[in-house]
Amino acid sequence: MELINKMSIKEYFLRTAKRLKNIDKKQIAEWFLNEGYYPEYYVLPPCFQVVKLELNKKPYYNLKKLEREKIITISHPKSLLTSRIYGIIHPMHYHDIVYHIIRNWNTIVNHIFRKNLKIFSYSFPIQIDKKSEGGISNLRTGRMIYEWIKMAEKDLIAESYKYNFLIHADITNFYNSIYTHSISWALHGRDRAFKDKNKYKYIGTKIDKLAQYANDARTSGIPVGPAISDLIAEIILARVDRAVSKKLNNIDFIGTRFKDDYRILCNSEEDAKKILKVLSEELFEYNLIISEQKTKIHKLPDGLYRQHIREYHFYSLKDKEKITFKDFELTLLKVLDIHKTYPGTSILEKFFSELYDNDNKGKEKNLKIQFSSNNKNKDERYKQILKAISLLMLVKRESPKTLCYVLAICEEIYIKYHESFRDLKQYMENLLKSEIKKASDKKSVFELVWLVFFYQYLNLDAIDFSEFIDKELIKNEFLKSVISNEQIFFNKYKDIQLFQSIKYLKPRTLSKRLAIFRSDK
Repeated sequence: MELINKMSIKEYFLRTAKRLKNIDKKQIAEWFLNEGYYPEYYVLPPCFQVVKLELNKKPYYNLKKLEREKIITISHPKSLLTSRIYGIIHPMHYHDIVYHIIRNWNTIVNHIFRKNLKIFSYSFPIQIDKKSEGGISNLRTGRMIYEWIKMAEKDLIAESYKYNFLIHADITNFYNSIYTHSISWALHGRDRAFKDKNKYKYIGTKIDKLAQYANDARTSGIPVGPAISDLIAEIILARVDRAVSKKLNNIDFIGTRFKDDYRILCNSEEDAKKILKVLSEELFEYNLIISEQKTKIHKLPDGLYRQHIREYHFYSLKDKEKITFKDFELTLLKVLDIHKTYPGTSILEKFFSELYDNDNKGKEKNLKIQFSSNNKNKDERYKQILKAISLLMLVKRESPKTLCYVLAICEEIYIKYHESFRDLKQYMENLLKSEIKKASDKKSVFELVWLVFFYQYLNLDAIDFSEFIDKELIKNEFLKSVISNEQIFFNKYKDIQLFQSIKYLKPRTLSKRLAIFRSDK
């Protein structure tokens, strides 16, 4: 994402619109169908990728004769006690939504990017590659959330001298609360949308119908994960942002939004309450409700800086060219303390990103951890390697959502040292068997899918996974696909392939393939 402090928030927003219009629509369609089909890369292993799903010259379905399909889901842990359910849409429904979006692309972009706004979105699902005009980054918006936070801390601070208060508001149960009819309301207005209810003349009613029937004909809720869901969210909230900006034109404020997260600067507590009142009313028009628990009014400078980042700053490893095992060990323990004090933050992910060197010259990143260099005592180096892997697994236990980060780092260590220490292969096999059994006991399909994938990704000795996994869990479509190394779900169509054989994913490591270790987090 382009550094926003080079220009105003409004200028950045409008420049994004201009660049989007210059991108070839075929490229946009290809991005939606390939990069945007599955959820973010930390949800499912990279074998779940689109191999073949192309934009046809016509849609698969007649909208008046649409077939219902069910979304397949996977639960991704947000914390030890809560999870987020991600959904995979039937590829033919997904294709048709993309088909109609592309045919009406300028209408959608013009709807989202308006000039007379006071609230500006930073969550358009397509990220423009700043290195080449007219190009699209392969990064999904969700993986740009760290840069959103960076923007909130730097760019809002740059604007904050003009204001006295900061509003932080969040929408409750956002994606699950979206009413599919509201897509058309947002794009065309309620009256026009109602008149087009069964005619499907407008893009809004087309997306509405397809979104319903992709979700077993339900009008309430859209799946979390697909890029088209993020676009639908932007369509609806763009209308809300526009209405709030217009109704409060007499109040001096500026706001930013990342998906359902609002941060708004204003001059008085009275203004803040008016803004929240109007925002709440406009959201309610679309069946959306502000979270009372997550909505706060701060007297500046409170709210501008994240407390967990302030505490971590003194322990940061970002500027170290090399990290000794002791530094890694002690810093990790401190990060776990901060994580426990501030659960639900990205502090562990930030720590993991700092274990990799900077990428200022476009070179591949490398792990900075240095194990004992005493050649006379190889046993000490081996002990440090085992301790590092064990500590990483303890982090995964404390925060299951960090699993892909943990496995990526373990892979880097294994690749570098398994030939020097022959016992390391057996150690990894035993460790992963144990973790797979524990994940099965917890009934965590998310962990099982990643762990089984990783076992095969490392090319360890073949085993019968059914010996370690509950027979009911092993029926899961994602898990069956990884175990059998082939696509089990949505597999009746020759022109659609949604799974890449694990053996073809090499030689790139997970850290490079997932692009999850970014130096600017």
